[in-house]
Amino acid sequence: MFYITKNYSDFLHLKGDTLGNIRQTFIKNIAIDLTKRYPNQFKHDNFQHNKKKVAELSDVGSNLLRNRIAGYITRYLASQSKGRISPPISE
Repeated sequence: MFYITKNYSDFLHLKGDTLGNIRQTFIKNIAIDLTKRYPNQFKHDNFQHNKKKVAELSDVGSNLLRNRIAGYITRYLASQSKGRISPPISE
């Protein structure tokens, strides 16, 4: 994460500094699209299984992106099974 100081000349790159679980919208869109297309392929409690399925069912080239998509699918399905969030609204 890059931070700009007050004088805008110094940049600080702080590794591992996170402010929460804010995901980029394209990760959410890909994850929700995969769960809609293949509803019985993913599990709400098994990240490793979801990681393998994302690799099989999509053409994601980056391991980091694959892991973030699989992580969001796992959290999304767990939240749905607990009734915390409603299913996405279809357009």
